[in-house]
Amino acid sequence: MQLREFNNAHKRQIRSEGIDTVGPAEQALRELLPQLQSNEDRRVAMLLIARLPGCAVPVEPPSGLMQEAVAIERAAYDAPGTDAEPIASMAEAPRKIFEIADRAPADKAAGIRSLTRVLEHLEDNLRNPHWPLGRTETISASAAGRH
Repeated sequence: MQLREFNNAHKRQIRSEGIDTVGPAEQALRELLPQLQSNEDRRVAMLLIARLPGCAVPVEPPSGLMQEAVAIERAAYDAPGTDAEPIASMAEAPRKIFEIADRAPADKAAGIRSLTRVLEHLEDNLRNPHWPLGRTETISASAAGRH
């Protein structure tokens, strides 16, 4: 058994059915431990078992401020037009997101500000593409001629 399979074995059930399912899930997972491939996997699996009660705690819904910031992020990400238009939108969005984060409680502000990192990477890639389209089109055209 792979550790990934082990990790996902009961999380969904615990999340949907709650704390009452943690005990039986812990027991079932302990019985699966010998099927893991290495001692290191078994060590990590024991840590995962210890964290199962946390899966039963409902995830806190995003705050109104986070939802507002995500809407700005998505609008910038989905901005139509030539490269210049999305770049302008992505350059403006972090300022708006930081304004929202400034209104948020201290423990939520960092999470809101973190939304800007993806936009920075996307904007950078539009300005300086990692895989220029001209090269891809050339490769695709030559590959199409071979078939």
